[in-house]
Amino acid sequence: MNYIKNGLITGGNRGIGLGLLKLFSVENNVMITVRNEEKGQKVLDSLKNIHNKKIDYVVMDVDDNESVLKASKEIARVYSSVDILINNAGILLSEYDLPALQTSEESIIKTFNTNTLGALRVCKAILPLMNDAGRIINISSGMGQLEDMEGGSIAYRISKTSLNTLTVVLSKELKSKKIKVNTICPGWVKTDMGGQNATLTIEESTSKIVAFALSDDFPNGKFLRHGEVIPW
Repeated sequence: MNYIKNGLITGGNRGIGLGLLKLFSVENNVMITVRNEEKGQKVLDSLKNIHNKKIDYVVMDVDDNESVLKASKEIARVYSSVDILINNAGILLSEYDLPALQTSEESIIKTFNTNTLGALRVCKAILPLMNDAGRIINISSGMGQLEDMEGGSIAYRISKTSLNTLTVVLSKELKSKKIKVNTICPGWVKTDMGGQNATLTIEESTSKIVAFALSDDFPNGKFLRHGEVIPW
């Protein structure tokens, strides 16, 4: 895939999502999802007159199925098709540093609803807009990797392990439509979530994600970090 005509990035107003928008929009049309109009307009104003391709936003709360469906209708009015979908929207709640036995069910359910079910809701709504050879990338984390699983952050870990499961399942179910689905660990990135002690800048991480997303050698049903396949 030498280019994407139309891309959709959830949670694209800051952090990794915004970094991806800046890089993808150099040569492609890109729409991001935001939680409110103010955040979306702020992004558009910051990138005005920088890129040649069309940048847009749509208000979407991935926690709310009605919001996702409403947003998908707005997306369909702007784009005749979506060539690549990046499920980037995610949360890490304040209980991340508690042991599993001290973590509230509310925290686990809320995190799962956003990080896992949110991605599934978006896939359901956007798939009718995807043509053959469409690509889906789910932004996961090494913290969801079973092979090197450690303690702590149970809500986040469960949500990302489940997102990895969703990736594998969809990669099988969508194969007949020639739509490929992969999971990416972006690494430890200097964002609000990753903190300033992280080892990667946003640009260092997102440049590798973009290179992978546009690669002609795009696999299916894999878990990757910096373009390299890693164990589940």
